[in-house]
Amino acid sequence: MPTSLKSEGAQSIARAALLLRTLSTFGAQGAALMQISTLTQLPKATVHRILSAMLDEHLVERPWGTRHYRLGPLVYAFGISVNNIFDIKSIAQPSFERLAQTTGETVYLGIRCGYDAVCLDKRQGHLPQNAELLQINDRWPMGIGSFSLAILAHLPEEEIADIVAFNHLRSGEDKAFSKMASGIQKTRKNGYALTRTRSARGISGIAVPIFDRRRYPIASLCAVSTLDRMKGSYLTGLASALSQEAEIMSAQYELARLNPTQAETWRAAIKDNPPGKVVF
Repeated sequence: MPTSLKSEGAQSIARAALLLRTLSTFGAQGAALMQISTLTQLPKATVHRILSAMLDEHLVERPWGTRHYRLGPLVYAFGISVNNIFDIKSIAQPSFERLAQTTGETVYLGIRCGYDAVCLDKRQGHLPQNAELLQINDRWPMGIGSFSLAILAHLPEEEIADIVAFNHLRSGEDKAFSKMASGIQKTRKNGYALTRTRSARGISGIAVPIFDRRRYPIASLCAVSTLDRMKGSYLTGLASALSQEAEIMSAQYELARLNPTQAETWRAAIKDNPPGKVVF
């Protein structure tokens, strides 16, 4: 295949992936064509052409009665087909139990989803339920909150620049992203991300990355406590406990990827009912 055609094909795939990542930030409500064009900085005609093709393939859909686009049913089905390979939530359960027993703190599991981090699971600690902003299934822009900053800081520089630029444009908030570079550097230096909320909530979050075998961050393990507890030896001890569990989860994650299992029960159905005898 000519190089020019390869480049064109690669560009089309990259743009389609960009649109899928962008739509994921809007969730069930979806986004209008102009919103998508503005955030991706792609021409409206280009966005419309790619979305139309993905509509035909059920990768995106248009909710009835709106002109918005959102992720389609096929994306959900694809996720189910590899759930047993990437099921970091199940892998995290023993770590949650140990951390809950040894620290008593509220513990979170975060994963990256495009330009966002998603709270995949939570184990409530001694803090009151309404003391924490982050809840299960909440999506926060990457870099906002320790659970997402721990992932962002360990991504390749090109990915970091892309994520920060996108979320800056999306939020329209200069203040939220003005200190992002220093936060990334501190996270890399310390080995953990630390954020503090100096409002009436008075809480602090600490998070460490969970890596795959390539040292690419796939998730984060986070603990939240009060400001007065999250300092000195307690802070370093909590960081150490989180890091130990993150290492265990990394190893178990790789084992799951190396030994995938999938039950093909349909084969038994064919075997038990030869052609001409299958009953529907």
